[in-house]
Parts: sequence; C-alpha cells; structure tokens
Amino acid sequence: MLRRAIAIITLAAVSYAAPAADPAALTLSEAIRQALAQNPRQISQRLEVDKAGQLREAARGANWPVLDLSASATRYGYPTFVYPIRELGKFPPLDDTIYDYGVTLKLPLYAGGRLTQGVTLADLGREVALERERLGAQELTYNVSAVYMKIQHLAALAQAYGARIASLEAQERRVRLLRQVGKVAKLDHLKIGGLLTKARHDRLQIENRRREAYTLLYQFMGTDRPAGEAALQRYVAAPVPSWSLEDFRRDAAQRPELKIAEQQSTGAAAQEAIARGERLPAVSLLGGYRERGGSDRNFQDDWNVGVQLSLPLVDGGVRRAHAGEAAAARAQAEQAIEQTRLEVARQVQDAWDAHAEAGSRLDVTETSVEEAAEALSIEKLKYEQGVGTITDLLAAESALLTAQADRLQARFDLIVARFNLLRASGALVPERVTALVAPENGGAQESPRP
Repeated sequence: MLRRAIAIITLAAVSYAAPAADPAALTLSEAIRQALAQNPRQISQRLEVDKAGQLREAARGANWPVLDLSASATRYGYPTFVYPIRELGKFPPLDDTIYDYGVTLKLPLYAGGRLTQGVTLADLGREVALERERLGAQELTYNVSAVYMKIQHLAALAQAYGARIASLEAQERRVRLLRQVGKVAKLDHLKIGGLLTKARHDRLQIENRRREAYTLLYQFMGTDRPAGEAALQRYVAAPVPSWSLEDFRRDAAQRPELKIAEQQSTGAAAQEAIARGERLPAVSLLGGYRERGGSDRNFQDDWNVGVQLSLPLVDGGVRRAHAGEAAAARAQAEQAIEQTRLEVARQVQDAWDAHAEAGSRLDVTETSVEEAAEALSIEKLKYEQGVGTITDLLAAESALLTAQADRLQARFDLIVARFNLLRASGALVPERVTALVAPENGGAQESPRP
C-alpha cells in the first residue's frame, strides 16, 4: 500500500496531462474575444473614440458658414416702427405688435489660426482615444490570458495536493494497523495526522483561489459567472520563434503610451498656438435677410451685409498669461515623451530579463523534481527495510510535493513572462498570445527558452 501511495504522488504532474480536450471547453482565444467585445471598460473606450470623432467633426464645422433661421412675434408697450425708414420724409407705419422672420449668416474669415489649430487639436484627440483603446485592449488581453493560465496552474496544484492527501491517507491506514500490533509509535501516527490536516487545508485554500480566479476571468469577459464551472482548454507553452531583445525594442517604439505622449505634445503645441491667437484680430462676414410686419400682416423685407472686426486691446495681461501657461504645458509634454521613452525601455529590458529568469527557473525545478523523486525512492526503500524512519519518509514526500509545486509555478511564470514581454513591446494582440500556447492534448512539449 505504501508503494502505491508513493507512486501516486510521484506521478501527480504526469497524471495532470492525461485528460483529453473537451470540445465544449472555453478556449483562451474565445475568452479574449468575449472580453474585448463585452468588457464594459473596453466598450467605454470605444465610445470615447466615437465621442472624439464627433468633437473632430464639430471643430471642422467651425470653419463653415453659420446660417440660422429665426422668427418672432413681439408685443410692445408703445407703438414702434414696423420696419426701418425706406425713403427720406416718409415714415414707416407704427404698430404695437410686430412679426419678424428671416435668416442670418456668419462666416469666419480670419481668427488668428485658432480655428485651424482647433481642427488639429480635435484630430489629435481622436488619435489619442484610438491609442488608449489599443492600450486598453492590450491590458485586457494580458489580464484575461494571465488569469486563464492561473486557473490551470491552480487546478494542477490542487491535483498534486490531492495526490499528496491520498498518499498520506494510505500511510495513515498502514500506520494505524502497525500501531495496533505495537510496531509503530503513537508519535508517528500523530505526525501523519498533522501533515494530512495541513495538506487538506492547503488544498482548500488552492480551490478557493481557483474559484476566485474563475470569477475574475468572467468579470474581465464582461459577464456574470455561470452557475456551473465551465471547462477550460488546457495549454502548455508552445515553441516560439527566435526572439531578440532588439526586435522587442524596435516594436516598443510603437507602444500606445509613446504614441499618446507624442500626440499630447503636438496637442500642447496646438493649444499654445490657440492661446497666442487670442491676442490676434478676428474677422467675420455677417449678413441677414428678414421680413417684418405689423398686425395687418403686411410684411416688408430688409437685409444687411458687412464685415466685423474684433481686436483685443487691453485685458489686464490675461491673454499673455494664457499663452505663457500654454507654452509651459507644451514644454511639460515634451519632457513627458522622454520620460515615457525611458520607462518603456526599462519595461522591455525588465520583461526580457524576467523571461530569461523564468526559463532558467523551470530548468532548476525540473532537476529538483528528479532529485526529490530519487530521494523519496531511497527513503522508501530504507523504511521498508527497517533502517529508515517515518519522519524521513514524510519529509521526502513533502520535498517532492514542494518541488512539483515549484515546477508548476515555473511553468505558469514562463508563459506569463512571455505574455508580459509582448505587452512590454506593445505587440500583445490575441493572435500572438494564442500562438505562445498549444493545447495540451495536442502533444505539444515545453519548448526551449529562446
């Protein structure tokens, strides 16, 4: 019975890969697709793009003529001229009720460049909204992918602890029988009982974290968690193409954060031009045509056309201060570009180093599992021959479980490190994410680390 129990825990990681794929399982690509389509924050970002597009149309429309239709009926306290004097010496009729309707025209001719810069600013606003949507999509893709793989990691860890519990339960039954015939001390039985209680508690904690991860996954997907626990497609790390740090640095030049910083700097320059334009004259073409009549409904036409000039003279330095403020904001935006560039470069380097470290750690854990399995075999043999102690055997089993847990963690960390490397380079799109993993039942093996 002891030999069988030890075999269970030794093969725990292998048995995790045995189940075949469920055709109805939720795949990683489908989880990402649903998240991008249904996540409320992502939908809000798409609406922000639409809103910025409307603001852009409004800015462009400010360069076009404004034509308004108006109509009124006014009761005066005293008789009033129905329409202006048309001939010298001939007064128009008077009435206390006057009806009026007509159209007015206003066309901006010159505004000190403010209208042109307003269009530029609106265009940049939409570009910023697009980049923020792209950034949000990358972050959401990363979060969904990491949580999805975390669920699988916790499921494998729970299975390893299940094998550990099965082994301890088998040993407990064996020790109980031996204790009845006086071949085992009570302390050995108590040690196994304590380890069994702790293992059950640890597995309970793992199951709770796994359920929490399920809830978080469906939150990212923008939907309520179903009553039943959905099956997930199991994945392993897939072979990846030859990667180089320079490739990731080159890709990082297109990161949304950098694009946003550059567009905000250009927008700050446009804001400065608008502020300086407030000190320049504005010229507009004005015109109108209307009909006016009194109580007899005898309407007469009237029209006007002209040019309006507006020139700021004295404002207590308000416009000059606005221009200075805008210039300082532009200088800040330029510094923000450099700061973002440095931050992006650091993130790429850190992600590259973390990826290499994850690969190395996986190699170490593979060796640790082999060594722990060999040590357990030795302790098992010593115990069966009566020269070992139950304490040493339990310690060897615990060491093997720890090594297996470390290996599962290292496998998870390697996949997530690859996701993070793509995110740091600004190239985290669903297609590239799903290319980094392969369905477990497809016979894919852990790829060499690039």
